Amino acid sequence: MNRTSSLQIWSGLIYLYLAWGSTYLAIHYLIETVPPLMASGVRNFTAGLLMLVWAKATEPRVWPSSRAWLTSSIVGILLLGVGNGGVSIAVAWVPTGYAALIVAAVPIWLVLLQLLWLRQIPSPMVIGGVLTGVVGVGLLLDFDAFSLEGTSANFTWGILALLLATFCWSLGMVISQRAQLPYSAAYLSAMQMLGGGIATLLVSSAVGEFSKVNVAGFNHSTWQSFLYLLSVGSLGGFTVFSWLSQRTSPTLLATYNYVNPLVALLLGYVFVGEQLTFKVVVAAGIIILAVVLITVGQRMQKRAAAR
Repeated sequence: MNRTSSLQIWSGLIYLYLAWGSTYLAIHYLIETVPPLMASGVRNFTAGLLMLVWAKATEPRVWPSSRAWLTSSIVGILLLGVGNGGVSIAVAWVPTGYAALIVAAVPIWLVLLQLLWLRQIPSPMVIGGVLTGVVGVGLLLDFDAFSLEGTSANFTWGILALLLATFCWSLGMVISQRAQLPYSAAYLSAMQMLGGGIATLLVSSAVGEFSKVNVAGFNHSTWQSFLYLLSVGSLGGFTVFSWLSQRTSPTLLATYNYVNPLVALLLGYVFVGEQLTFKVVVAAGIIILAVVLITVGQRMQKRAAAR
């Protein structure tokens, strides 16, 4: 990887850290008036349509093959349908602490998939970085978030749903990287968001969310949150994600799982006046260390393989 491509990759990663880390608050406001699966499905489907129009306008002579549509739709269903959708359902049954830790463990799934499926053995430094990141996210959490008091009998199902969701998200990342489809990030993200958006809307309909929508209850916060998530989170974020998935390792790309909660806390401190504790500062240092370990470990591994 040359210096220019390294700069581009880190620019993309930093965008993901900031963009997806800032969506937590927007999602919180949006689901006050819109059911979670419907909110996710509508914004991803809308973003997919808009991105498809943009891709066709800028590349009029290009149209993805049937194989590309099938592969990208599968990736979109795994990432957005089962991945995001599963988390949206599970958080109703599982305390936030458990949910956050399991989601932060996505890089562990990636390491296992690369080892068992791709026969790629990660270096000890990469493994150490993955585990360090999980520890850092754990420090960010309030211990009250792990309380089981008042949880429903569906707790076990919620944990299983989270494990399935994070596994499918990881699997989607690996498939996306291995497919190496010869299309622009605009086309790839459009196909993935359309596939994931349709799948999420089907599940939303199946669980009865459509009947719970009260359009009259929508307010300025609803539309502002939706537009922010549509533009910054889906159009910008998922396009950058698709671009990065073709150019860097899934493990490095998945470091946003560590950084996003930290970004959310820091933005809360800057814009909302939330308290920034010493524990958050320590966790920030640990998360940064995790990203450094993964980055350096993979770079050393590539150099060793090239000799």
